[in-house]
Amino acid sequence: MDYDSRYCINDFLAFLGIAMHRIYAILCSVVLLLNTWQVLGQSNTNNTLGFSFHSLGGYHYASNPIAKTGQSLNGFTYGFSASVYQYGLKNKLFTDTYGGPKIGLTAKIFQLNNADTFGLSIGFIPSYDLPIITSEKVILAARIGYGLNLNTRQYHQQQNFDNRAISSAVNFGFDIGASAHFTLNKYLEAEFFTGLYHVSNGSLKMPNGGINIIYGSAGISYFPHGMGSTKERKPNYTLTQKKWNYSFQIAAGYRELGYFDYLTQFWVASIGQQYAFSFNKLYSLGIGLDGFYDASQALLYESTLRVRDIKEHQKYHLALGLHQRFTIGKIFLPLGIYHYVAPMKHIKEPVYIRFGLGYQFHPKFFCGLFFKGTINQKQQLQSDFMEWTLGMTL
Repeated sequence: MDYDSRYCINDFLAFLGIAMHRIYAILCSVVLLLNTWQVLGQSNTNNTLGFSFHSLGGYHYASNPIAKTGQSLNGFTYGFSASVYQYGLKNKLFTDTYGGPKIGLTAKIFQLNNADTFGLSIGFIPSYDLPIITSEKVILAARIGYGLNLNTRQYHQQQNFDNRAISSAVNFGFDIGASAHFTLNKYLEAEFFTGLYHVSNGSLKMPNGGINIIYGSAGISYFPHGMGSTKERKPNYTLTQKKWNYSFQIAAGYRELGYFDYLTQFWVASIGQQYAFSFNKLYSLGIGLDGFYDASQALLYESTLRVRDIKEHQKYHLALGLHQRFTIGKIFLPLGIYHYVAPMKHIKEPVYIRFGLGYQFHPKFFCGLFFKGTINQKQQLQSDFMEWTLGMTL
């Protein structure tokens, strides 16, 4: 095969990879949104559907300063959200374990600071409020949300160079924090929330510094037919028998690395395994071992290199870390922190985290969309890629 033919094939694979992953990312987000809407639709049978409106305020941590002056682009942001909610599911097994978590679909709109640069951030986020402390009038909960985010302003080398945080209109949104719910009467509930909202495209397109907002919100929920008694059900996460479990998965991803005129695209693959102890039905903790086929580490801080310049043996890595898993029915969220252990010669950023959303579609099999992010030399979380995962639990 001649030199030009090889480049044509590489260009075609790059185009195919970007197209497939963008389409898949959008489809996964839409399926997640439709699934949440279907779950909420169950409430029509027992009239527990509710609606809420919140005002939002927070602080946006920009990933880069202004290019010409070095001035920080950090600043205050504000907005509002509107949600449709229900308490719990019409499923006895789920209710016996998780009580009545508040399940919702939220449209979240932030007017970012430096609006000409960053514009609006519009999220469509399915979320769970898992009850931690419950009483007749007060519920304190942990919130987890994961969905689709649209951004009205993106990076452009000539017209919007300072927005090196977002380069695509369609992105992923991840919401995590704590919430408090105060019952005012049968139909009304006051809500307060504080948390972190992260937006990224998973390095499908660069630059991808990401948007990070620490924010709080206050609002009110209205349930036209009343909240029902499910909201007062306390969770019971106790296992009859605590046990160890083993899981194994394979994953693939596609990423773009570099900036401006020095961009390279390539596929990555990984094999992971975890050995964890289930403390209860909600939480397990253990160790994980990851193996990667990934050129990223050899390319970091080498702006003129392309993936074709990297030797094959430089793409293989092993990492060891702390693995956690939070299970909510058939949905689960991994949260791990790992450190590369071999070979260390080409490792420039050794620590990474993994989180995301998984679905246990069979007692032994699961799939997932997981985010892998490296702690860079500035001690900032930097997106590596999204992992499209298939695995088995034993």
